[in-house]
Amino acid sequence: MSVRRSLILLALLMFSLPALAFAFRTNTLRRGDPVRNWQIHSIQRGTVAVTVTAIGVIEADTTVKLSFVEMGRVAEVLVQPGEVVEAGDILARLADDNQRIAYEQAVLSLRLAELQKQALLEPPEEWEIRAAEANVASAQAAYTSILTAISDDEIRAAELRYQQALTAEADARSARVEADGGYPDEYYQILDAQIGAAAFNVEIARLQLEALRNPDNDDQLGLAGARIAQAQRELERLKAGPSPTEIDRADVAIRQAQVQVEQAELALNRRALTAPFSGLVSVVNLEEGVLIVAGQPVIELVDAAPLRLTVQVDEIDIRQIQTGMPADIELDALPGLAFPATLEQIALLGRNEEGIISYDVRLLLEAPDPRVRVGMTAEASIIVEDRQDVLVVPNNYIRLDRDTDQAFVNVLAPDGTLDEKAITLGLRGQETSEIVSGLAAGDIIVIDLASPGFEFLGG
Repeated sequence: MSVRRSLILLALLMFSLPALAFAFRTNTLRRGDPVRNWQIHSIQRGTVAVTVTAIGVIEADTTVKLSFVEMGRVAEVLVQPGEVVEAGDILARLADDNQRIAYEQAVLSLRLAELQKQALLEPPEEWEIRAAEANVASAQAAYTSILTAISDDEIRAAELRYQQALTAEADARSARVEADGGYPDEYYQILDAQIGAAAFNVEIARLQLEALRNPDNDDQLGLAGARIAQAQRELERLKAGPSPTEIDRADVAIRQAQVQVEQAELALNRRALTAPFSGLVSVVNLEEGVLIVAGQPVIELVDAAPLRLTVQVDEIDIRQIQTGMPADIELDALPGLAFPATLEQIALLGRNEEGIISYDVRLLLEAPDPRVRVGMTAEASIIVEDRQDVLVVPNNYIRLDRDTDQAFVNVLAPDGTLDEKAITLGLRGQETSEIVSGLAAGDIIVIDLASPGFEFLGG
């Protein structure tokens, strides 16, 4: 039979039962019988469950009170009670102008150290090599000139060279000043190098002139030789690239700058209060402009996912349950709703309260629901065993013979009379039981509330 047809038949049956009861009542009245006080039920398929119930209060997984680690004046309060935050979100901030400036300076210092290493590792430009070679040649020429004899013509020539060098330097500087924008960087670098070379030539020419005017060959030769060696070393350094020592020194400078950034960032972060985990802000005890001392609790954060329920289960029932069992949670604040849960933990040690031994049992709510809040009173029904899609009879319709443990029900016969019928029960729950045999879907069973001595199952 299709589900739709079953639903139609069930609806017809539900609508016909009041009429049937009215007909029975009418016939009874016509016969002069006393009014029947009947409660009727139609046998249907459903689920029977054996449960252990207990009451407790909804609890958060974690609740923490947050405080600043430093004293300061509150600059910002970024959350309000009831807001949901993610781990790492900033909840409030103290005044941090000095710390922020120090952090930005440290970042700039790190960037500078990185650029200096980058420049160190880049190969030299061609103009730098040419300028270094020119310096070597000039130093060698100066050394050679000292070795030659000095004459008036040489002095005049040296004076002329000196003036020419001055003119060349002035021309180089003028060319650099007059250079318009729009040229490649290399062009300006060459002009700068030319100025440097011209200035160097001026100095060489001056020294040469002084040497001719005040000859002191030994000292002059030593100085000229030293200049040759210095110029040669600079040329070799450019061609060879940075030494391992220079690279190590640059790396050390970068690492020192990184440490400064980390320290500045830590100091800046200490001025902010962040969420250690995702959760719900339950309490906010601070305002902007207020001076806060270190360690003073100012915000309370609740980890509301997942929620848990701890209940106390009697020692008689504790042997029936085990971890992993499903459960349904019903809340006083949300009547008519059941929330699925799983038995997560059973305490190893019981508690004795006025001679009653019970054990703490913790249940985990499976799906978060914004309607469920911490502190709500809840009743847990731990499902020990269940049978689905079986014939179900309410326990209050069953009469149980205590001597034989035989179950009976009153079945409504077609002629309107009651027929007590023996049935076989399967799984017996707190409110309903499974029918193994004796009844079929659609059978009408009755409780004659006026009948004396009727004994319910479990009554």
